[in-house]
Amino acid sequence: MYYCILNFLVNLFISILFHIKISGLENIPSDGPIILCANHLSNFDPLVLRLKVPRTINFMGKKELFANKLFSYTLKKFSVFPVDRRKNDLQAYKTAMKILKDKKILGIFVQGTRNKNIEGAKDGAAMFAIKTQTPIIPIGIIASYKPFSVVQINIGKPIRFDKMQKINQESLHPLTLQITNQIKSLTQIN
Repeated sequence: MYYCILNFLVNLFISILFHIKISGLENIPSDGPIILCANHLSNFDPLVLRLKVPRTINFMGKKELFANKLFSYTLKKFSVFPVDRRKNDLQAYKTAMKILKDKKILGIFVQGTRNKNIEGAKDGAAMFAIKTQTPIIPIGIIASYKPFSVVQINIGKPIRFDKMQKINQESLHPLTLQITNQIKSLTQIN
């Protein structure tokens, strides 16, 4: 009951606060595993995405968000799971792999933190895509997040790394750059 009421209120609040426009929704398949990779401007990003994408997105969230028990419970109800960004988090890795194995959506913000310039992208999305042979759907979010402003969500065509087998830093970095460049190009479309 708590989740249903909170979900309704959050969706209502976001719908009133912002005018959300979305393009490329047809690029998200109705079933099967996918990795959504977006730029990260604000804490509102996951809320607008989950409101407009018709499937449940399982987002990684920094473990510090889970310190408060009630907030932790709420995040888990909203399909967010913790990740320790300061180390290789084996539990977060296993959770992400299970999400993809179960043919669900994994949501990753490529920078790992809020950053308006889409700089310092992490290699996690490329690594998960190669290990699970899962397509990446790049997303560019354009928003100021000022009250009653437009939030533009541009969803790109899938990126596939099916031919890749070898995973190391040298092979992941160019793939991460490819993902980042796609996201950047999607942030230039209005």
